Amino acid sequence: LRGGFGVGFNVQQAATLADSRANPPWVTNLTLLGTNIVYAVPSDPKQFSGWPVNPAAKQTFDAATGLPLSGAAITMFGFPAEQNTPTTYRYSLDVQYDLGHSWMASVGYQGSQTRNYSRRRDLNLIYYPNLNPRVNRLNWTSNDAAAHYNALLTEIQRRFSRQFTIDVQYRFSSNTDQGSQDYYSDNYPWDINASNGPSDFDVTHDFKVWGVYTPTFFKGRHNWLEKVAGGWTLSSIVSAHSGFPWTPTYSNTGNNVVYQNSGFGTLRPAAYSGGAEEDYGNGAFMRSNGNFPKGALAYFTVPAWPATGIPSAPGVGRNTFRGPRYFGLDATLAKAFGLPKTKVLGERAKLNLQANFYNLFNKINLTGVNRTISNDGKTSNPLFGQAQSAFSGRIIELQARFRF
Repeated sequence: LRGGFGVGFNVQQAATLADSRANPPWVTNLTLLGTNIVYAVPSDPKQFSGWPVNPAAKQTFDAATGLPLSGAAITMFGFPAEQNTPTTYRYSLDVQYDLGHSWMASVGYQGSQTRNYSRRRDLNLIYYPNLNPRVNRLNWTSNDAAAHYNALLTEIQRRFSRQFTIDVQYRFSSNTDQGSQDYYSDNYPWDINASNGPSDFDVTHDFKVWGVYTPTFFKGRHNWLEKVAGGWTLSSIVSAHSGFPWTPTYSNTGNNVVYQNSGFGTLRPAAYSGGAEEDYGNGAFMRSNGNFPKGALAYFTVPAWPATGIPSAPGVGRNTFRGPRYFGLDATLAKAFGLPKTKVLGERAKLNLQANFYNLFNKINLTGVNRTISNDGKTSNPLFGQAQSAFSGRIIELQARFRF
């Protein structure tokens, strides 16, 4: 019987904050066209400095805000002066029992709670209509999101002999969060609760079987024969799990949601009427419309948004639907050649040759489900619900290693 609890703290990631180094007046950029392009040389073209400056390239800044007084509106990045520390609480409880005859079984629980991880929002959308005409977008990074993980872990192991071991594992789990990667900005940034949903990498059911076979052909006085004919290792792992989650979206808004030329335009449906199929095999995700055979608009209501102002909360949660399930078999075949004992190499010198087979049966595992409901709000997108890509096919990797 084993159990544990721990608290982990992480430093603030510099990458999520470093974008602000491009804010004016530290960095500014401009585009010169037509008569603004001026070429001139100094009186002495050999001089290193003192070349004439193009007047059109000069920018003046507001002393109070540091923003340029001319040119197009700019994009800026910001964050609170004091960020909360990302913190994760981890805990587990595991029971293992010897069943006899070399069988071992275990059942366990594992969980974690994460607080204060980062997300990103455009404050122009949040505080509209209080806009600064000199700022096109203000990307704000704050540490205020949370994640939750809970899992039931089961395992049974059998060592048939010193030559063969097999292990079977099953995990039933739930992993939820409010954004699954850095720089995440939800398509409804006005309420953090609208971001709640399964993690992008959440897998409800995960099943694995692995085994290792290391035969010994010759023993005792025939040890030299074992060096020649033995040294084989065959290992394999079968992995199968349920599909990853995804979110249906509608994007034909002209990027004018909240206010004109906001650059924001991807929304979730206003409602889901139900009735979709629940087939997670390859066949379902290869056909047009996937599990939505009547077309996306027969299942989802196109969202409405005002000419100006915040749209209504989405009627479909984040990562509500599931993609195709996964199955794969990987294997390794290795042979170790024992070398004769010498003063230079010693008695344990070996040449190891190994072949790794990934996705040995070349099984198609689809991914990249199309999420776009409609391109015009009137006609269903025929690609909706259909997988657009696949994970790698069979890969064979050869290795050689000399050890002494």
